Amino acid sequence: MKLTDVNDHEDVRNEKMTVNVHRTSKIGTWISVGVVGAVILATYFVLFGLYMARI
Repeated sequence: MKLTDVNDHEDVRNEKMTVNVHRTSKIGTWISVGVVGAVILATYFVLFGLYMARI
């Protein structure tokens, strides 16, 4: 086995790990977007409720 073959093998292993990280981070991104959206909606309903209670 040549030294370059070992390096190629490491590159393939690192490439597979990178693909898994990207797949996981997309799921994390959608979870974060959902949490931020829920907080914005909750804030809107609380402020709207307080405004209506004032009238």
